[in-house]
This record gives sequence, structure tokens and C-alpha cells, in this order.
Amino acid sequence: MAEHRLHVDRDFSAVRQARDGLAQTIDQAFHAAKAQAEAAHADLSRQFVASFAKEAEKRLKSMSRWIWWRTIASGAALAIVILTLGFGLGYWRGNAAGYSQAAGTIHAAGAVEQSVLASQGPAGLAQWHQLMRDNAILDTMKSDCTGKNVAHQDGRTACHLWLWTTPNVASAAHG
Repeated sequence: MAEHRLHVDRDFSAVRQARDGLAQTIDQAFHAAKAQAEAAHADLSRQFVASFAKEAEKRLKSMSRWIWWRTIASGAALAIVILTLGFGLGYWRGNAAGYSQAAGTIHAAGAVEQSVLASQGPAGLAQWHQLMRDNAILDTMKSDCTGKNVAHQDGRTACHLWLWTTPNVASAAHG
């Protein structure tokens, strides 16, 4: 029996060693599988994060481009509106000022000027004004109203003057 017991102890010891070796192999396989699972999980997480980051970057770039073009278009439209309003307001104010000045000039004009305007129109009035500038009567009377150019009648004095009857036309340069 002692021999049988020795065989049983040896067999039991072999079974224990086999069991311990198997447990150690299972632990190593478990740790290796766990490390692989963690590495796969980390790799999958990196892929997801990279995919999300790439998609977010693409969308942000698209939104940025859209905002950029919208800003450029809005600025251009605003500049066009400001220029149009400025031009329109300037045109309206200039027109109003021009009409107002012309109306004031016509209203302030004497009876002779109004008569010339009525009979000969604006071109005739412009010609009449040119003749009045050419015939500086008061200046001529001060210098040339002496001697034989002076006449007296009924206590009044008259001065005979030369008057221009056509406007002065600037002569063309000869060359």
C-alpha cells in the first residue's frame, strides 16, 4: 500500500503540476487576450476620434468658406447700396439746389432780364448777360464821359458811349 500511495501521490503531484501549468497557460492567454482587446479598443477609439475630427474639420472648413463668401457678398452689396444712395441723394440735392438757384436768379432778375428771357429764351439771356459784361457802362462813363461825349438837356446830362452789340468771341490761336 505504501507503494500504491507513492504512485497516487506522484500521480496527484503530476495532476497538480498539469493543473498549475494549465492555469498558468490560461492566465497568460487571458492576459494576452486582454492586452489585445485593450489595444484593439484603443485603436478603434483612435479611428473613431480621427474620423470624427476629420468630419468636423471638413464641416468647419465648409462653414468657414460659406461665412467668408457671405461676408464678402454682404460687404459688396452694402457698398453698392451706399454708393447708390449717395449718388441718388447727391443727384437729388444737386438738382434741387440747381433748380432753386435758377428760380432765385430768375426771380431776382430785373424786368429787362425777364423780358429778354421771355422773348429770346435762356440762350438769349446768356448772350444778353455776356453783352452786359462786355459793356461796362459805369466804368466807361467815368473815364470817357467828357468833352464832346457829353450832352445836356433839360438840366440832365447824357453821355454818348460806344456799346458792343455782339458778344466777344475768343479768337482761335493761329499756328
